[in-house]
Amino acid sequence: MIDSEFSSIPALFMSVAPSSFHLTFRRVVFALWIIALLVVSARIIFVSHRNDLFAIYTDAGTRWLRGEPLYTTTSGFIYSPLVAAFFVPFSFLPHWLGAILWRWANAVALVGAISWWLKSRLHAKIEPSQFPLVFLLLLPLAIGNLNNGQVNPLMIGLVMMAILAAYSGRWTLSAVCVAIATYFKVYPLSVGLLLVLIYPRQLVWRLFIALLIFGILSFLLQHPAYVTEQYQRWFHTRVNDNRRMNHGASRDFAMILKALHINLSKQAFMVFQLLASGGTAAVCFMGKVCGWTTEHLLVTLFTLACCWMLLFGPSTESATYIMLAPAVVFALIQALREPTPPWMQGLLFGSFAILLSALVLNSFFNIKKNYYSMSVQPIGAVLFILYALCLALRRQKPIGSPSKPRKLNARS
Repeated sequence: MIDSEFSSIPALFMSVAPSSFHLTFRRVVFALWIIALLVVSARIIFVSHRNDLFAIYTDAGTRWLRGEPLYTTTSGFIYSPLVAAFFVPFSFLPHWLGAILWRWANAVALVGAISWWLKSRLHAKIEPSQFPLVFLLLLPLAIGNLNNGQVNPLMIGLVMMAILAAYSGRWTLSAVCVAIATYFKVYPLSVGLLLVLIYPRQLVWRLFIALLIFGILSFLLQHPAYVTEQYQRWFHTRVNDNRRMNHGASRDFAMILKALHINLSKQAFMVFQLLASGGTAAVCFMGKVCGWTTEHLLVTLFTLACCWMLLFGPSTESATYIMLAPAVVFALIQALREPTPPWMQGLLFGSFAILLSALVLNSFFNIKKNYYSMSVQPIGAVLFILYALCLALRRQKPIGSPSKPRKLNARS
């Protein structure tokens, strides 16, 4: 269904450009991505035991196959039992081979989603000649996740594909993408609920059935009593995850408050989470009622949802900020082609600079973890959400209706 989008990935880099400079630039960016992935692959072969979360995933696959407990603490393997079943085939491969395949699959999911997004022209101001610049700016923000085998590139890819599928009227595909992402990390369900808010008739029942089918699939892949116990353990460990309450944990809005010496209880911060989620839904619903263009509404939904997941989601680590990378890069390049007040440009460029600087500091310097150092990335996200809200309200002209998405093709 999305083969055409993925098959055109190299074309976005290598297609004929209006000048030799553009052609060379595309080839250079394409080569940089390939070189980065080859370096990561070589590191896995020669130093596979370092910075490798893939070992946790395959261990869960082995435990699932043997009928052993998947969850003994609140750390370690934190995804649903269905995800453990997903990693069973990888457990039969040599570790180095499975780890490399997993990373390349994540890269394909991320690059494929970015490619599809650019082709869809949701950000209409980004011209084809600027597509390689998107990938160039995205590479330093993504390479850390690909290096240690995080699932985040796959997650943001699925979120983007869910929005793009809804945009093109592929409702079942949209629901499936949300459901898969939800079984990996629960909070991407927020994107599905926002899409349901905009397209209730098309998505509400499809999303429910998709979530139900994947849940039933878990019980078909192992003994039902074992699967039931693992889901109970999973829910228990997620509810009792206290990473937000210690130094090693959530780099979210609560961390900014701690840096300001404002310590909230878990219950008090939950109020902030609910208010933020309600505000996000209110903005999207306002856009639907006011007749925003479909493109503007879905871009706003994507941007605000990513900001919510990072600042007010259940647990945010440094690597999780790749979830915000595509939205920031898209906004950055689009801002270069349209009149934007200097103060808004300052918010946007400041956000990108902070997120990139935090990546460099976390990757190459042994920075002591404290409330101040761990609040850097959340500050970057706050700057970006302020920019996104201002941009959304500046463009609230009733130009079109979101109820009828533009068809990219005849399939639905």
